[in-house]
Order: sequence, then C-alpha cells, then structure tokens
Amino acid sequence: MSVLILKPEGCHSAYAKAAEITREMYRKVTGTEPSIAESDDLCSDLIVIGSDNVNDFAMNEILCGNIQSFDIRYGTDDYCLHSYKKGDRRILVLAGGRGRSTVYAVYDLFERFGDCHYFWDGDVIPHKDLLSFDDFHIVESPRFDYRGLRYFAHRGLKRFQAEHWSFDDWQAELDWMMKKRLNFFMLRIGMDDVWQRAFPDIVKYPDTYNIIENEEGYNNRSDFWTLRYRGELRERILSYARELDLIYPTDCGTMTHWYSRTPVSFLENRKPDFLVQANRQYVESDTGKVFDFRKKENMQHYMQLTRTMVNEYEKRNDYFHTIGLGERMIYDDPQKNLALKLIAYRRITEALRNDYPNSTLFLATWDFIGWWSPDDVKKLVAELDPSRTVVLDYTSEVDDPDTCFLNWGVVHRFPWVFGLFHAYESESELRGPYRKTAERLSVAAEDPYCKGMILWPELSHSDPIVLEYLSENAWSPLKNTIEETVEEFCKKRYGVYADEMNSCWQDFLPFMMQGSWGGYSKRAEDDEHGIEYYNKWLSHSDFWATPLRALRYQNDLRFQKQVNLKVTAAKQELDKVIGVIERLAELPAVWEHAFMRRDAIDIIRTAAGRILNFLIGTATYEKDHDLIKQKRALYLELYRGLEELLGTSKDFSMYHTLLAVKETAPTNPNFEATLKENISCNYCRQYAYELMRLLLRPEAELVFDWMLTKKEQSDNDYVQEQAKEIFNHYLATPLADVQPTSDTDPCKAALIIAKCLKEAKALL
Repeated sequence: MSVLILKPEGCHSAYAKAAEITREMYRKVTGTEPSIAESDDLCSDLIVIGSDNVNDFAMNEILCGNIQSFDIRYGTDDYCLHSYKKGDRRILVLAGGRGRSTVYAVYDLFERFGDCHYFWDGDVIPHKDLLSFDDFHIVESPRFDYRGLRYFAHRGLKRFQAEHWSFDDWQAELDWMMKKRLNFFMLRIGMDDVWQRAFPDIVKYPDTYNIIENEEGYNNRSDFWTLRYRGELRERILSYARELDLIYPTDCGTMTHWYSRTPVSFLENRKPDFLVQANRQYVESDTGKVFDFRKKENMQHYMQLTRTMVNEYEKRNDYFHTIGLGERMIYDDPQKNLALKLIAYRRITEALRNDYPNSTLFLATWDFIGWWSPDDVKKLVAELDPSRTVVLDYTSEVDDPDTCFLNWGVVHRFPWVFGLFHAYESESELRGPYRKTAERLSVAAEDPYCKGMILWPELSHSDPIVLEYLSENAWSPLKNTIEETVEEFCKKRYGVYADEMNSCWQDFLPFMMQGSWGGYSKRAEDDEHGIEYYNKWLSHSDFWATPLRALRYQNDLRFQKQVNLKVTAAKQELDKVIGVIERLAELPAVWEHAFMRRDAIDIIRTAAGRILNFLIGTATYEKDHDLIKQKRALYLELYRGLEELLGTSKDFSMYHTLLAVKETAPTNPNFEATLKENISCNYCRQYAYELMRLLLRPEAELVFDWMLTKKEQSDNDYVQEQAKEIFNHYLATPLADVQPTSDTDPCKAALIIAKCLKEAKALL
C-alpha cells in the first residue's frame, strides 16, 4: 500500500518542515518517496504530521475515539509516536507538543525503526525495504527546557570556527541540532553590520572590506567577507532557525567586547563617555571600551543596537542575553566594583523591560567565576526577578567547587542553566572531566529550578564525545555513564567496526578525561587544594603550541608540581594509549572510513599533544643537559609524526579553510595575512598543519636550543629577536607553498607517534 504524508494547514513552518523531512528520510531509507498532502485520500497508509492541536485528522481521530491521548504537554518539546491500524490501513501520528518537537519525532522515528543515526559531520542511513510502524505508543519528554550551544567569534580552521561557515554549513548545523533534539543556540560571532543598520546616518558601509591596522592577534577583526554579506548571512541563518522553531537570544546591555567593537565613525560622531577600567582589559583601543552606561544616552545607544538586531535579524523579542561588565574591573576596590556591576545589571534589565516587558533575560556567568566572589553572585541573584531572568551558567565543570554554581544561591532557589565550557579556543583536542561533570549534573537533574543544559565552548566540533554527551544528557540526564555513552556512540557511528572502535575508545577514555580547561581559582599555594585547583597552567597548557611561553615557568615551583602531577597521571595510562594508536594504525578500514579516520586522528593528536606538552614542560626546569637533548630529539620526532598525520586531513589545513571562505563569497584578497595573524596569537594556536610547520616547530627548536646553551634570563632578548624572524617568515610564506604531498601515509605517521610515546614513557 502507498504511503501518504498528511501535513497540517495554517500553522508554524516547522510542521511543513517536518513533512518535508519525513518524505526525504523515507526516500533515503526505502528508496520510495511518499506524497505530501493536506487531506486524507482514504486509501493510503498515513504518516500524520502534528498532534490534534494543529492537524484536523488527529483531532477527528480523538473525537471519534480511535486515539485516546498522545500523553504530551502541549506547547512543549514533548512528542509522541503513535501507530495503529484503521481497517487495513496503517496510521502513524507524529504528535509534537509544538513545531520543533514534531521535527524531533520525525528524526526519532527513523532512528528507532530505520537504524538511522546523526552526527555533526554526517548521518548513517542504511537501506530498508519497509519501515514498520505497527501498534506502538512512544512518548518522549525532555528534562530540561533549554538544550543547546553557543558559536563563538574566534577564527582559525573551518571545522572549529563558526565564523568561517557558509549558509549551507549553517543549515546542516541547525539540522543536526534538530536531529539531536536541541533547541537553543547563540551566534556570538561578531556584530556583522548591525552598526550600519542601527545608525545608518553615522556608520557607513566600507567601500570594500573593513581593514583593522592597529590591532593584533584575535583583536584584528579585519573583514574577510563584506559586512553586507555577513549581515545577509545572519539574516538567512536566523530565518532558517525560525523555520525550525529554534530559540536564540539577542544580545543586550553593555555588549562591547573584543569581537563586538564600536566603529570609529560612531565614536567620532557621538563621542560617548567610557568607563575607566582599573584592570585595563580590552581597552587598548577606544573601539573596545565600554560606554559609561550611567548616562542614559549611552544605554540608549546600546539598546538601539538590540532593537536593530531584533527588527533586522531575529524578528522576535522573547529572549535576550547579557554579559554585564564581563571581564571588566572598573575599580580596584572590590566593594565599589561590585556596587557598579550591580547597578549595571539593574539598568540593563530596566532598559530591556521598557522595550520588551515579557521577555526572558539570560545572564552569562563567565564573569562570576573569575571576577566575582560567590557572595557577590548571591547578592546579584537575590535582587533578580525569577519570573523573567535565568542564570545562564556555562562553567559548571570549573575545577574549584568554591567558584562554581554550587555556591551562588541558585540551586533550589532561582532559575538557572547547567552548562559546560569544555574548552578555550586553543583546546581543540578530546577532553572532559566527566566524573566531576556527572556529580554536578546530578545536582542539576534533581533541582526543579534548573531549566537547561548547554555547551558553551570557544570553538565547535572539536570533540564528538562531548556533543554526544550534551544531547543525551540535556534530554535525559545521567541515563548512561560516559563509558555507556561512548559504547552507544560507537554502535551508531562505525557499523561493523563498532566493537573494535569501542575497544579503542574505552581504553583511551581515562587518558582523555585527564584533560580539562580548569577554570579559575583564587586559592593560595598552601591551600589544601592549591595545586589541584590552581589554574594558570591548566587553563592554557598547550605549550607545544606556544613554546616561548614555557620559558616563563623555569623557576616556578607551582608549575613544576603541576607538570609532575600531570605526567604521573598520564604515564599510568600511556601503555593503553600506545596500544590504541597501534591498533588504529594497523586497521586499514580506519583510514578508508570517513568517520573512523576523523576520530582516529582526533584520538592520536590528543595523545601526541599531551606528551609534547610534558616533554617541553619538564625540559624548562631540567638540569641535566643530556636529558634535555634527548627530550629535544624526541619532541621533534613526535612533532614530525603529528605534523604528517594532520597533513592528511583538510580539517587541520589553514589553506583549505581559506579556499572554503573564498568559495562561499567574495573574500578580502588580504585575508590570508589576517587569518595567519588570528590563529597565531598565543590564545588561538591549535592543531593547524601550516601553523605547525612554519611557526611552532621552529619556535620549539629555538626554545630547546636556548635551554641547552645555558643562557641566563637576561639573554631573553636574543630569543625574542629570533622568534620575530621566525614569525615574519611565517607571515611571508604563502600557505599554498607549504601544502603536504598527497602520498603521506597516515598509518605510518600514527606508528611514528606510537613509537615516540613509548620512548616518552621512559624519558619523562
């Protein structure tokens, strides 16, 4: 019997989208394509889209008693898969509480009965001659109302940096969110052309590309696409998000930051007064200074930007987000500083609710862990309106428990969101303190005031395990252990190789979980947990990517203790890790299967990066020159293996990122230089083939050679001069000139790395 997809009329666009997805997925799975109609043909098997609140067929079936109830909460993300026989016809109703949850129901149907599985980098869709949907009633309801992630403004490699994505990339990303039953996202990827739209008489569009000449590193926000194109792209992304019924908050309040700067033309015309900061962070240029919000005209300037974003991009006014005075210390006196920050939140909320009285405001918590005390946060929370405010935490796995949400006065008291930060921009390897996360997630799961779970890293797609962990636990927290989550991930992703890959992942997990971003802690060194929680090395510990920084720690005893603790823990797992790499290298299918190849490279680069850190980290305080020489030789050999491995994947190519950017839209012809500068600043360095070959390897050689010459600290000028020459050569060398040859064998590169790790275990 033929199958007809019955879609509702005159309702949210997500229902029509659900019908289209059903037809597409049915065709991909079975090879046959059902028709879509708005009325029953009285003879076909039916897939009914939508519950009785939108679909007349479902309504009439309830009224005549053929369906008793869908057992969902209407208006929520609940959904029901309900099938039954009506005469000789099969009827399947995909009944969502709202538009997006109806789409969830579609993808769930094909996952349960078509063995389809969904990942950020593609889907597994096997063929089936017939989909069975006979006599079942399946109801799904999420624990958390808000489930999602943020996309951030750093630049570098296309896989990791959302700012480089085309509309097709974004469409695939938002589709993936729907497949994973997420509903909340945020575009913190710059201001696009909002200033031009908000103040058209003052801020004009550049004739071509806006070029920043007086800022370096990630602060160089020179355009690679025109501002007009970026604005149009944001419009299209958010239009598609509305079609899918997704949630996205709009920035409001004192939003100036390194990625959302004020145009010079506005400053020259309006001459806003700035807050004078004691800590001087982000104030190198007037474009990065925060307007003095105490003056009403300045707050109105900020609100004009918010109104423009709502009217021009978002087309909705129900959710907003603020960072307050994030990372800014205005006064040296902590109490005076707190008083001003509290006033900032009061004025921001007052201005917002004058314009959007029924909106929900999310308060970002980054400032709370590094710049506020727990008592400070409690004072703020105590004066917030719980009916219209949510504390949006994304730092729950911070090392020091005194710093995290447990001490903010939100648990069992105030609406809040549990969130994972997971990684700074440079930390693109596999990681995650899942034991600690599970302990704290159990608090969130049991707290009715906890309204959501989100992932808020500074980069995207770095870690497939944390993406799986997010989507699984945001819907149903702690149903599985991390080991069970990984096992299910392998079953879904690798087909006949699931058992072999699961064995590798399980052996790798303990080593992987030793990596985490750490966060902030104000504890003294003699505190019981001073070394454990001390953040300066744990937070930015990728010395293989920033070798010159390692020289700062030569006489730092705390650093040495931390390195030794990390090395001791890693060595306990290193035999298993070496075995994993050898098994991956010797399994031919790994390098032929797209998912397996990508994941194998992620596993191997994570292991290599950690050991490179330890080799150069311990060498900084090593007294035995022969041992330093051995570590230098091993470091460079391990580095060579890692460089060759990454050269086999476009994921880690700056050149292919540049090509993709150019293929998407007309691109600033000088963007290659900007890209090089953006990714080479200490904050943003990562696993990028050209960066490693042209800059990081020669810097490491310089550092090791300097350590071996027994030079005094006063000779640091020599190091800086040589480093500048290396950097200038990196900038001057075209990316196209240093591309790897196509005959590089990833298997051989993996075996080089395994061999080096064996030697490292004995040397460390």
